[in-house]
Amino acid sequence: MLEDTVLVGGIAFLALAGLAWLAMEKITNSGLSARAKRLLTYVLIAILGGAAVFVFSWHSQNWKEKSTKTSMVEQVYFLKIT
Repeated sequence: MLEDTVLVGGIAFLALAGLAWLAMEKITNSGLSARAKRLLTYVLIAILGGAAVFVFSWHSQNWKEKSTKTSMVEQVYFLKIT
């Protein structure tokens, strides 16, 4: 299952997004100043954006490693077929 980076990364991102949503709800209902609430919300959104970039990077790196493991003979044979 851990080899399926789309599934693992997607579930991890959704879990992180859920935690961020809960944190934003707590921040919104807290007694902090409006500026502090806004800054904390921006920080959480930036963390979610960074997590999305990380998941895409991880998936593409894994996909590149798997796709380049084929031998040159297999690559040439595949190119002749297509």
